[in-house]
Amino acid sequence: MFFSTLFLAGTLSVAADIQPKTDDDIKDDQAAEIQEDPQHSSHPVSPKRARPAPHKGKDLPPPPPRHPVVIDDPLKMVDDLLTSIRNEWLKPINLTFNPSAGVTYQHATKVRDGYPHGRSYLWYGWSGHWTVWDDQEGLGQVVYNAAGNIGLGASKDPYMGSAVGDPDYMNNILVANRIGLYMLYWQQSMFEHKVRLRVGKFEDQVFFDNNTIAYDPVSGFLAENFNEQIVMPFPSHAFGVNLEWDAVEDLTLRVGTLNSENSGNNSGFEGLAWNHLFTAAEADLTVRLPIGGKDRVGHWRLTGWYNTMDDQFGPGTSEGVGICFNMDQKICDTASVFMRLGWGENQATRSNFAVSTGFAVDRPFGLDGHHTGIAVEYAKITPFGRSQVSLPPIPGEQFMAEWYWRVEMTNTFDIGPVVQVVRDVTAGIDTSVIWGVRSSWSF
Repeated sequence: MFFSTLFLAGTLSVAADIQPKTDDDIKDDQAAEIQEDPQHSSHPVSPKRARPAPHKGKDLPPPPPRHPVVIDDPLKMVDDLLTSIRNEWLKPINLTFNPSAGVTYQHATKVRDGYPHGRSYLWYGWSGHWTVWDDQEGLGQVVYNAAGNIGLGASKDPYMGSAVGDPDYMNNILVANRIGLYMLYWQQSMFEHKVRLRVGKFEDQVFFDNNTIAYDPVSGFLAENFNEQIVMPFPSHAFGVNLEWDAVEDLTLRVGTLNSENSGNNSGFEGLAWNHLFTAAEADLTVRLPIGGKDRVGHWRLTGWYNTMDDQFGPGTSEGVGICFNMDQKICDTASVFMRLGWGENQATRSNFAVSTGFAVDRPFGLDGHHTGIAVEYAKITPFGRSQVSLPPIPGEQFMAEWYWRVEMTNTFDIGPVVQVVRDVTAGIDTSVIWGVRSSWSF
């Protein structure tokens, strides 16, 4: 705790001491970015939280250029080959292809009886989109994402979350034991790209509950507790419909529904049923707050949801509603903070109340190519949540914290430590420290 306190104070002091940039500084930065190799940028999100295909209108800002520690990339030949294939073969037909892979290892100091202390996985996947047409009024795209996992040295199951009694993923990169088609949907933008309709197979957390720093388990916080709202019972890779509207310049409204109880067939398609639906509606507001002499961009999101599914403790169906708040805010040129707050009915979610907060810093202590973040969470686990990890259906409280450090080693490879602390007396292990290493490749 002493080390964590010193680290937190030191990191925040460095971030706060950064002076606002002058106009000349901004021009110099822009000139430097232009000179950067355009084929390399920040690491893409994992298959678990793959961002939607880009569209004209309110696209996300371009990622900052990478600053690798090692300039001579051993995999440069592979990267150059894929770049050449994209430019010569895929670009003429408006098709994109982005492969990525990674290895993670985690070790827990305390686990439930019979569960392993250590877990290591290889994950891999690729994503992209095919633009069928594009004009001033709108565009049509086919978006795809495939991914898989392999347990290294042992079976992938059970997950580390089950080992410590947490119904959520300690490693949210994980997807499936075998390669599967996780997303395949049609995206249609209309009315000068202000309205977007999506129909097909996807995950709703791709569009709802987004966050600038607490979103991607590959480059940011690893645990599901911090890169999505655990109160919201998001279905996994299910068939559904999603509609998004840029109502005004800084306000986007979205609504969508999915099959809440798909069978888990990663490659198949399943339809919708009135007694098996997850529906969400969200208002996403962009705000600009004057901090440190500049207008800093932030995002405030309010989401309401309704879920119905088979009753976990008896015949029939169980249904419930919930509401969540989610925000991220830039506080200086290199640091941002976030917070999530959510409530939901017991019978429809793993947690009926949860709050998480934290911060992330790019270039901590002035180190190019380095990134770090700290987050904490308090959650109330429901009987349904306990049943997800084969525990007696007794409600309880859970406290969790995470610290990560990520280094851009080369243009294609990132690596760094991740430390998590879970305290849940009801799970039977009191407090467990989970330490590990996360590495990833992106071409």
